[in-house]
Amino acid sequence: MIVSAFGYSVPFTVVLVALALLLGLAITVMFWLTIGLSVYRSVQDTQRNRVRDELQTELLDGVFSSDTDWTQWVEGLSATERDVVESLLDEYLRELDGENVAQLQDLGAILGIPNRSKQWLKYGGEYKRLHALTWLTLLGCPEQLEQTDFTPRTSRERAAVVRLRYDCDDLNNPREGLRLLLDNVSTQFTVFGQDTLYRVALDDPSALFEVSAVNYQTWSEPLLLQVLVVCQHLGNSVTTENVSWVTSMLEHENKAVRAAAARALRNVGWRSDIRDGPFLDRVINDPSPMVRGAVSQMLAEWGDSQALDALRNQLETEANPRSRLIGTNALVRSGERFHVDISQPLATAMVWSTEHAEYDDIARQRRQQVAD
Repeated sequence: MIVSAFGYSVPFTVVLVALALLLGLAITVMFWLTIGLSVYRSVQDTQRNRVRDELQTELLDGVFSSDTDWTQWVEGLSATERDVVESLLDEYLRELDGENVAQLQDLGAILGIPNRSKQWLKYGGEYKRLHALTWLTLLGCPEQLEQTDFTPRTSRERAAVVRLRYDCDDLNNPREGLRLLLDNVSTQFTVFGQDTLYRVALDDPSALFEVSAVNYQTWSEPLLLQVLVVCQHLGNSVTTENVSWVTSMLEHENKAVRAAAARALRNVGWRSDIRDGPFLDRVINDPSPMVRGAVSQMLAEWGDSQALDALRNQLETEANPRSRLIGTNALVRSGERFHVDISQPLATAMVWSTEHAEYDDIARQRRQQVAD
């Protein structure tokens, strides 16, 4: 077989041999590059480990000394030693507090980390920008962020910016932080972002409900679920806030959203605006067993006679075993029981829930006795 190209005719066997040689050469080059990189990194790790213990001792001595000259110390470090010091600095800034942190932050400034972070914010990719925001948070430098006129581009960057300003007490008020997090955004947060949302919202729950009421219709379902979870964990901090957007989520097509909305309403059962008869009838008859289980817990948490009567009515007709058990568990934890004859499946669930609660109480008492 003959292959023709550029006016030449070459046997196909020669073409195959040439391709095999090129492939073999490429594999050989890649092999030696991999070996070389491995050796280089191994040498670097060995050098880092060799100096780490000594630098760690010097760093801690400097932190707990009142007259440490960080500038002179840093000038005497090699490039490898500076790299090790920065990794130690990152570690200790997360573990220490008080005056010790102030000492470490001074060291970070002398190492030039804030200036490098500003450059990463201007010219780096997302990983570099997040790394820069982390450093500025640890070093307590929100002013560096203002100097770069940085605008976050992703939900991760939004959360990192708000966390920096929150930890450094640089927010004008919690509402500003919540709007930075939630205005004109649809994608969900990381766990770090959700934790940041909770921390800021805890300072002003009403701001979270107000900002959410404006934005919730534009959110994706994962983000909506995250915000509802935060609302749930605000606990008794919820007072006069407008929760109509949460109650409207009980009509959402996604059962996970409906269940999350029910959990978010656990702490507001005393409010008359969500206690009308049609509302209770609707939520206890949700088509999803998962939602009915969450509603059972909500009603038990409310704990008044109207809510408990609604819970009993729900359980008497509950056909799903798991939802029924969740409801009896919630009813027993509230200290209530059925006072009339009930069906055998419901009676069995009540017996199990009662025994489980009694066993749990005994286990807690024994644990407390051991601790004392």
